[in-house]
Amino acid sequence: MHADDALKQMLSLTPQCLAVDRLSETLTNSERQHVERCSRCQTELQLWREFDLAEPSADEGAAIQWIVAELARRNSPATEASSARRFGWLTPSVRRWAGAAASVAMLATFGYLAWDREPPVRERTNANETYRTESLQVVRPVGDLASAPEALEWVVVPGAVGYDVEVLEVDHTVLWRATSSAARIDLPPTLVRKLVPGKTILWQVRAHNAADRVIAQSGLERVRIELSK
Repeated sequence: MHADDALKQMLSLTPQCLAVDRLSETLTNSERQHVERCSRCQTELQLWREFDLAEPSADEGAAIQWIVAELARRNSPATEASSARRFGWLTPSVRRWAGAAASVAMLATFGYLAWDREPPVRERTNANETYRTESLQVVRPVGDLASAPEALEWVVVPGAVGYDVEVLEVDHTVLWRATSSAARIDLPPTLVRKLVPGKTILWQVRAHNAADRVIAQSGLERVRIELSK
């Protein structure tokens, strides 16, 4: 038999099982013997004792105070009259057990909500953080060149007010960086003189808007100065 099926069978109601309101009363010998053998009745009896004897702990503080106030409101004469009309068919002991169960459920729900709060939404601290950028298309130089380039060019990006340019060694060491307001920038003569035949460099450009946020960027472009033939 599967474990779930066995558990269901152990806790299933039988004709000999006692009503909940009988568990607090004096039982006959046969009834006591049944409760001692019946898993379902033992479970109901344990729940009854917990609900009947449970007292709020001192550290439950405001939660208990709120629940006590709420129960007092519900037990006011007007509320009791309304409850009596709706649940008058229940015996006093069952109503007492149901009230205790409702109190425990209310306490458990309140405690869960107080413990399992959603994490607070954090405000973004970096106003210039880039969430999405477009691809910036370069024009030249790219690939193998017969001679050292004297300028870098790229396609204009709508909304851009400036472009940050970097020229790097193949190991990503920065050789030179500058900013341009146009889609072109001249290389300084000191850098051009370093671009000797056989030299390979990388370069990239980023476009930023008036808020100094990057809105588009190119990948690293490889440029190699060919050896003289």
